[in-house]
Amino acid sequence: AVVSTQSTGATNSKFNSTIDLHGIKFMQHDNLLCHSDCLSSRHTAFILYLVPKTWSKDSGGALELYNCDSNDQPIAVETSLCPQFNSFSWFEVSSRSWHQVSEVLEDDIRWSISGWFHSDNVPLNVPVIFGANPTPTEPADVDMDILKSWISLKYLNLEISSEIQQQFQDDSEVSLAEFLLPEKYSAICEALDVTEWELLGPPNRRHFKQSSKHHNAVEQFLDLLKSDAFALLMSHCTGLSLSKNFDDPDCNAYTDDPFGMFSYSVTKWEKGYYSLLCDQEVANLPDRLHIFFHADLYPEYDVDVGGYVSFVSHADEEPLLVVPPQNNTLSLVFTRSDEFGFTKYINSKLEKPYYCINAQLVARSSHDDKDHTQKS
Repeated sequence: AVVSTQSTGATNSKFNSTIDLHGIKFMQHDNLLCHSDCLSSRHTAFILYLVPKTWSKDSGGALELYNCDSNDQPIAVETSLCPQFNSFSWFEVSSRSWHQVSEVLEDDIRWSISGWFHSDNVPLNVPVIFGANPTPTEPADVDMDILKSWISLKYLNLEISSEIQQQFQDDSEVSLAEFLLPEKYSAICEALDVTEWELLGPPNRRHFKQSSKHHNAVEQFLDLLKSDAFALLMSHCTGLSLSKNFDDPDCNAYTDDPFGMFSYSVTKWEKGYYSLLCDQEVANLPDRLHIFFHADLYPEYDVDVGGYVSFVSHADEEPLLVVPPQNNTLSLVFTRSDEFGFTKYINSKLEKPYYCINAQLVARSSHDDKDHTQKS
């Protein structure tokens, strides 16, 4: 009550009797990503730091406050406050109070007690997060001979693709290792290493780099992914109707007609990068096949680093499945309209940036006799 009274004077605001209070324990590599705290009658957020007296900026775990654009969306960190033992910080909660706790770098514990003072006079200022719908692209003209010059021939074998399809129908996901021929994979890695990248935001939705200008090998691979020949291959590997020619047992003759909506991105992942779920962005999405192709990971992937894609749904509290980055591996995941994926924050243990070429295919129609909802 004393703290509430003093804070009322310090903030020139009148609080009601509701106070939320909780203890927080951040350990090494823990963090809290960009959020606003804007909920219900929360008026002022506060933190009492109980960190070791030796805590410094190099220890991490700073409270970082963002500046905002004219739409109240966060742009970049403007103020960084290093925790100090027995210090008390607070800020007013609003649609512009975007903040985060940076990764704890110290092999020690960042203890704190935090919460919110509430008020009966809080304006309704819940932040609006603007969504972005994927842009469909036209299929590329790629024939089966070109497909064979890129992809490991074992995946063009109908008997093997039938086995893959069975696994996919059991688990709703499958990973195809050593997917590209070695020389093609090397060419893609070399092209990605010299690509120009643009940092994407805002930080309350995503923080990673993307490229819109692609070098020759990457452009050719994207054309392959956009082709009906590839859609036909994916149909055989999943049982989904992604191509009009799916019923052709030959897997050679086809007509290059649009097979449905296709969207893609070419991305770079470094320390501190992530993506988040946003209600406006995941609303009214169709059933779809996610395709992930990772490249240039070094050393071999460690799950403790983060960077894996986690799929969740409205109905389940735990992740349905996770897709770890793996070199030269095509990972396929089928999701229903209420299932969504995000990329886990990458911590400071990552030694070298890596790349991901990902795409989404929307089936023209579902096979009613096949159930792709079971998760491993």
